[in-house]
Amino acid sequence: MSSKRGLAVALLLALPARPAVAQRRDETSATVFQRYADHTAKIQVVESGSGAKAELGSAFFVSADGLLVTNYHVVAEAVDDDRYRVEWLDQNGAGHEGRVLAVDVIRDLAVVATDRPTTRYFSLAALTLPKGTRLYSLGHPEDLGLSIVEGVYNGRLEHTLYPKIHFTGPINPGMSGGPALTADGRVVGVNVATAGNSVSFLVPIDAAIPVIQRARDAESDSGPPDFTAEIGKQILANQDTYLATLFQGGDSVVHIGPFELPTQPAPFFRCWADADRDHEGRYETVDHQCSTDDYIYLSGSQSSGIVSLAHKVLLSRGLNPLRFYNLYSNEFRQSHTAAEFAEATDVTEYRCRNDNIRRQRMVLKTRFCVRRYTSYEGLYDADLKVAVLGARDAGVVSELTLSGVSFDNATRIARKYLDRIRWAKP
Repeated sequence: MSSKRGLAVALLLALPARPAVAQRRDETSATVFQRYADHTAKIQVVESGSGAKAELGSAFFVSADGLLVTNYHVVAEAVDDDRYRVEWLDQNGAGHEGRVLAVDVIRDLAVVATDRPTTRYFSLAALTLPKGTRLYSLGHPEDLGLSIVEGVYNGRLEHTLYPKIHFTGPINPGMSGGPALTADGRVVGVNVATAGNSVSFLVPIDAAIPVIQRARDAESDSGPPDFTAEIGKQILANQDTYLATLFQGGDSVVHIGPFELPTQPAPFFRCWADADRDHEGRYETVDHQCSTDDYIYLSGSQSSGIVSLAHKVLLSRGLNPLRFYNLYSNEFRQSHTAAEFAEATDVTEYRCRNDNIRRQRMVLKTRFCVRRYTSYEGLYDADLKVAVLGARDAGVVSELTLSGVSFDNATRIARKYLDRIRWAKP
């Protein structure tokens, strides 16, 4: 044996630990899958007339009488439109009728009745874990069959509007609604979303417990639940809560050019900025934007609970006043950013009011527009656009967009926003 070959063999023999750890993990994944695969189910939403599948997802049993927990967005089509129905598939691939009993659109959860007693279900309880705990996510990725994904618990996100667990593992489409659990079978959360590159998110399991109780209450009621009314109430209550936290601090402002402008209304907003000059260097623009990462899924065409703000500051670097005025006016005339939140059947047309408002030493040209939700009473999208008048070489066009809010809250937040647009102190 050559000395080089002998050295290579010696190195291989000296490194047994890493393969052994990997093997133990493989064994744990296999054990978890074998023990809990039959605690899960595949969910599909079917168009009743054609039998075509409109949505696929995952779910898991949480009671002896066969209640399933899944994501709201998995079954939303059947909740929103009576042309669709919910089916669940057992481990043999046989399809059975399911009935949605309760939903929580804010946390993206739903409970489905199966009318099939089972002894293979998870007992749920709130729990706390140290970061780094290994988790196992079960689900049906891309309609390829039940799969298991190994990952790591990285705690609850600190700056988010709705509670979420950061799960380092690849949750793929179709796994939504499946369970993420510890090696000993305790469910930590419900698969809900991914940002790619193994950055995924879970709904904490404690959020599912009250939804299951509401499902129990619904079973004892006569007649199907009025989900449209219930969803509207949930959104109204939710927006009352989180809008009350916006613009509470006096330091939520940014200085750009001669302006003091609102920024990061609450910790769960993310903000970013950029600047640009035209090719002749005659003027400069500075963009500053903040928005929530969270949103509420209502249907494939409509989202709610989105709040954003944006400023475009224009600074003249030798542009003549007439050209600067035209540039500024064109910027103000740009269309609403809220159009992407819904389709025409989900909302009415915008109704707008234009004003010139004096605030301290400023004159603000404003356009305040609202449109009403057609299905959910008392909810609106609102868009406030503002331009500061009076400076020959500087201007700012600022826009606040709110979706899924009451009219009173829209006007209240708009006033708070206007109060935070000022001349910067010299």
